[in-house]
Amino acid sequence: MKKSVLCLILTAMLCLSGCGSFLEREYSMVEPHSSTYYESENRSVLRAESYQDLVNDLLVLIGNHAEEGTIFYYGTGDIPAAEAAEQACREVQQETPMGAYAVDYLTYTMDDEPRNYTAISLTLGYRRSAEQINGIVHISGVTALYDLLMAAAQDGAEELVVRVGYFDHEADAVRATVQQVQRELGRAQENWQVNFYPDAANAGMIEIICKK
Repeated sequence: MKKSVLCLILTAMLCLSGCGSFLEREYSMVEPHSSTYYESENRSVLRAESYQDLVNDLLVLIGNHAEEGTIFYYGTGDIPAAEAAEQACREVQQETPMGAYAVDYLTYTMDDEPRNYTAISLTLGYRRSAEQINGIVHISGVTALYDLLMAAAQDGAEELVVRVGYFDHEADAVRATVQQVQRELGRAQENWQVNFYPDAANAGMIEIICKK
């Protein structure tokens, strides 16, 4: 058995900064209960028939805040398994909203034993807790942000994280909404922080930290 190890560490600076190499693509939420992602009855092992399945499986693990996971990769396309695994891990960490928001590091080993799939064993570390991931609110667009933020701030919440279905270079509109809520609540002097993941131009996740 041959094993190769690659460790991809995503720093906070990379997560919070824009990157011109980000792909122009959509990332939808993957439902972890979908039976098509699991290998037979063993729900501790995910299966991937293609590169996109591999990306989706990684998002399933992150959505479950899993610290370990195994993926059986059956892909037979032009991308070799080792290259597909490296590329998928990099894409998830740097270019998907959830990966950029939540993942601190990801390591994996590959089992190259001859068979019709490659076993990829993963270890994940997080910058966000399971409670924070479960607390993400899903909205269709930024117009819903005002009411959510107002309610959260009035309830004393220290942060609000939303997953946006549609976002088209609306970072300025988001910041204006945050400032409006601050003014109306008499908290304009507080330094609320607004972070966009993976970047401010094409954000799929918005984090607003409203600590006093």
